[in-house]
Amino acid sequence: MDLRARELDLKRITAEKEQSSKESIANRLKLWGDGLQNTISKMPTEPIEIVSWFTALEKLFDQLQVPAELRSVLMRPYLNDRAKALLARCDLEKTGNYVAIKEFLLREMKLSPSIYWEKFNSLTRDMSETFQQFATRLKCVCLIYTVFRES
Repeated sequence: MDLRARELDLKRITAEKEQSSKESIANRLKLWGDGLQNTISKMPTEPIEIVSWFTALEKLFDQLQVPAELRSVLMRPYLNDRAKALLARCDLEKTGNYVAIKEFLLREMKLSPSIYWEKFNSLTRDMSETFQQFATRLKCVCLIYTVFRES
């Protein structure tokens, strides 16, 4: 009887340890990192496309229900070199917050409504793209301009 009670205690302790290790930050990052590995694209180097990248990234995070506390760490491997250099100069308290990182990078890259307005007015259709693709590109730049202007 005493031996059986010890076995049950040992099983309970083992199960608790396994559960706590599954819930650790490192395991959760590994799990989510592996899951997102083939779905997130590298951040573009063209500053005008960065807002679109953040929008697509946020939609992916929402769709996959990535926990908010992991988002900032999970996006880091996909940042371009300039964004990584800027992030190295960021306040350490903000580097754990996805929204703060996004705002910091957009501000430091000087992406403002006027930049998007200029881009909208200067866009031309490439010979390799269809009119539909060009219209979509114009629409995206205009949409980003209006979002920036309203905020």
